[in-house]
Amino acid sequence: MSWTVTYDASPEAKVKASGSHAVNRDRHLGRAPDVAAGFDFGHRNPNIDPVRLAMNESFVNDGNGGFRLPVMTKDSKGKDRPPSAEFADYRSTRLAQVKKPLRKDAVVMRGVMLQLDPKWFEEHCPDWRTDGLNDEARQFVQTQLDWACQEFGQQNIVGGSLDLDETSPHLQLSIVPVTRDGRLSQKDFFKGPGHFIKQRKELCDALEAVGYEPQRTATDRSTERTSSAEYAQTADKTRATLAVAKRDTEKLWEERREVRARRKELDAELEDLPRLRRKTKQDAIIQARAEAQQEVADERTAAQAAKRQAQSAEQAHRDRERAMMVLHEQIQQQLDVTPPPVPPVYDDFRRDIMEAQPRLLGAFFRSVKFKDGSTLMEKFDDFQRRSFATHQRRDSDALGRYSGPGYEQWKDRSLEMQRKIDAARLSNQVADMDRQHGNPDHER
Repeated sequence: MSWTVTYDASPEAKVKASGSHAVNRDRHLGRAPDVAAGFDFGHRNPNIDPVRLAMNESFVNDGNGGFRLPVMTKDSKGKDRPPSAEFADYRSTRLAQVKKPLRKDAVVMRGVMLQLDPKWFEEHCPDWRTDGLNDEARQFVQTQLDWACQEFGQQNIVGGSLDLDETSPHLQLSIVPVTRDGRLSQKDFFKGPGHFIKQRKELCDALEAVGYEPQRTATDRSTERTSSAEYAQTADKTRATLAVAKRDTEKLWEERREVRARRKELDAELEDLPRLRRKTKQDAIIQARAEAQQEVADERTAAQAAKRQAQSAEQAHRDRERAMMVLHEQIQQQLDVTPPPVPPVYDDFRRDIMEAQPRLLGAFFRSVKFKDGSTLMEKFDDFQRRSFATHQRRDSDALGRYSGPGYEQWKDRSLEMQRKIDAARLSNQVADMDRQHGNPDHER
């Protein structure tokens, strides 16, 4: 019996110099050591089983003709780097040997997937999901890797991964297409469909040499025009279509059962329709009688409440009238006992204004402030003290002796004199206003 051999080198796996495709592929191949080192970047492949993630075997080119397990390193700042970063390190080292500068759209890496027949694993290595690969399966996987090293050059294989966490085991490789003369040229390694068929034939020959019976007809994925993602997408669409069809069929049968059950219920209701009509009529009569009785009772209750409210309002009005009568009598008695207040005469009102004027001026002087923080009252006090010093010099004798009143007495006399002057001025202003308006009190 022959088994299929899948060699997938689709154009989808091309990785260009610019963009994040290279980093994403590195993290996909190195997801097992990344997670083991504490780095989990997440992956969109729905076929990945996290339980079997640790079974994957990732490897990176050691630069000495072999491969090793990628490990965690540190960057220039001492920060931990995931093990998958070693793929980028080797890729940069290999690309540094290219003689010409790299273009932004240059293909710097190409992905390759090698896979044996999933049915072969089910028959010859059925416990691979729990125990990993047996010796025979490992021999065939190693043969695939040896063929890739011979075909593309071991120094051009950045690394890869033996994936055991998906639907079937397969080997993924990242290849840097650097020629022996220092050129970056993927076309030298992937020349076209004819060369692709030749490569697959040589891979089948290598597997047949170690005991694997390859099927010479290429599988659906063994074509340069169908990528692994496209193949998986087609399979997913087929499974989704079948699932939708199954769900729709079950839904139709469920709806059919519901329709039958509803039909039985309607037939039963149709037979019981005369009785239901009589019962509905009787219930309507009973309900109408009850509603009428309730309406009459509600109106009677509302009328009684309105009557009570009117009686309460009338009683409150009578109470207010009696209170007003009592208050009127009390006011009349108070007016008979206490004489009416005498309104203030004009002279008293004017005197009060004149007496309040100094206090108002003092409050105003204290409220006015200057930029230096002093008030108008303080300025006025300084002015008084200077005036008193002038008064002392003027009233001193030939020997400079002063025998007059002190500062406080002199200030009080000055303020009293000023008040008299202000009072006389205010009186004259009021008299002028009275004459203008013809005030009879002032004339008297």
